[in-house]
Amino acid sequence: MNTAPLVLESVITLFLIMVVGYVARSFGILDWNATKKLSGFLVYITNPLLIVISFQRGFSKERLSIFLAVLVASVIIHLGSTVVALLLFRKNSAKEAKVYRFSTVFSNCGFMGYPILVAVFGEEGLFYGACYVMFFTVYMWTFGVFLLSQRKDGKAFRKAIFNPGTLAALAGFLLFVLNIRLPGVVTNTMSDIANLTFPLSMIIIGSMMKNVPLKKLFFNLDVYLYSLVKLIIIPFLVLMFCMIFNVDKGMTYICVIMSAMPAAAKAAIMSEIYKADTPLAVSCVEVSTVLSVVTVPLLLYLTEFALSLR
Repeated sequence: MNTAPLVLESVITLFLIMVVGYVARSFGILDWNATKKLSGFLVYITNPLLIVISFQRGFSKERLSIFLAVLVASVIIHLGSTVVALLLFRKNSAKEAKVYRFSTVFSNCGFMGYPILVAVFGEEGLFYGACYVMFFTVYMWTFGVFLLSQRKDGKAFRKAIFNPGTLAALAGFLLFVLNIRLPGVVTNTMSDIANLTFPLSMIIIGSMMKNVPLKKLFFNLDVYLYSLVKLIIIPFLVLMFCMIFNVDKGMTYICVIMSAMPAAAKAAIMSEIYKADTPLAVSCVEVSTVLSVVTVPLLLYLTEFALSLR
């Protein structure tokens, strides 16, 4: 499975789309209000449709086993990342530590992870992505909110269940288990809209870059240290775990790809909501996204090499 060249092409494409978002914002084609509106369209329309469409696969016991395996892998990776995050960033201020820890645990596995999984596995990659993101969404709206706010939030717990991503995943999973296939015209319409998710997410991230001066965005040593942990150390530990426990090749690729994604774009949005350090969150998102152009293909080359030694 020669995945690295495909992943490199996919990551570079996403990066160039992000540049388009930055240029559009620079020339006033987009402003901050338009960016927030596009974010809402992404969260409430395109991404939920993508999740539902991802589950439009013929039901089988084998696919159900894959679903459970990917879900368990997502739980292990997120809990493991939580342990790493809580052990680190103790020298930073409390306000900074919140952002670094949130950005360490929660990656851009939905918006960037999906197209990379598709590059490796074809359309089946969408199904794997949807399985992985189910736990991510619930965990982000519970532990993620607690991490940023340092308090229990009853509303956040309700959002963990009643939010577009989780509801779409539950709906898609029920359609999958009941083996209900939507009519062709409905599926085609949903697919066309869902396909906007990937470019739209990167355009939004590119536009967000204009919120922070480039000097502050790219010249913070701690952000690069954070990126080292997020983009190299955690996925490398995931790869080692997979090798030690003899996880099969396909699952190893899924785990490494999803754990190697940069900081979640939601880090900036949720930092704003819960009064954390929003400029720092934007910096974590942007710097890790730019660096992922190099680190993600590198990790896939490393994964191929490690698997070839079996």
